[in-house]
Amino acid sequence: MELEITREVAEKVLKVVDAGLVSGMGKPVPGQMCVEAAVCYALGLPHSDDPKCVAPILRSLKIRLNDSSWSSDKARASGLRRLALIQLGSKDNLDDKEFARRLVDLAIGKQVPIALRAAASVHKDSNHKAALLAAADRCEKERNKEAALNARDISRAARDNADASAYAYASASASADASAYAYASASASANWLKQRDKVKSAFAEDVVQILVEMGVPGAQWLDLAPYEAIAA
Repeated sequence: MELEITREVAEKVLKVVDAGLVSGMGKPVPGQMCVEAAVCYALGLPHSDDPKCVAPILRSLKIRLNDSSWSSDKARASGLRRLALIQLGSKDNLDDKEFARRLVDLAIGKQVPIALRAAASVHKDSNHKAALLAAADRCEKERNKEAALNARDISRAARDNADASAYAYASASASADASAYAYASASASANWLKQRDKVKSAFAEDVVQILVEMGVPGAQWLDLAPYEAIAA
């Protein structure tokens, strides 16, 4: 049976998401579910992380973002609420290969440089700092697999040579097939968690804008959740 996504459904999804999101599928209780399980709950479906109305490549990305480190369940929900809406009805309405291409370009050209520069800002070794900054510049300029692999190697070397209380790591992987996704993250001392919230929230909104440009049907519900950047 094909699920009908109405404004009422979208409002319910947002309400469930705003109760908070947890890492992992969780339990069918508002505030104790992941983002995809929250959609299933709002749609009246059995507890699952596969609501069937979401394009597989987008679902995979959402799960990866949901299960990554956020400072709190509230921050996770705030960062993902607009993606939770725009994904509705994307199955069979999203060009997977084009989405993957745009996502890879976003990750390598923008998110990885952010993570690399964050790494450089906390690294105490001037040589590693310079290498991280150079890798960031290369990613922005070239936006290809080779630049991403170089960034991975540079950031691993920097991580291995950093002190225990302050290090950062960034990586990107990309593929041209429909299951491709790209991911970038950075980590350091405890006060870095909120900065990670800001970076991931901004990444989620960049993905939202890609989906808007690609004309997915869920874009019509975004007025229910105006974008608000997470403060650092």
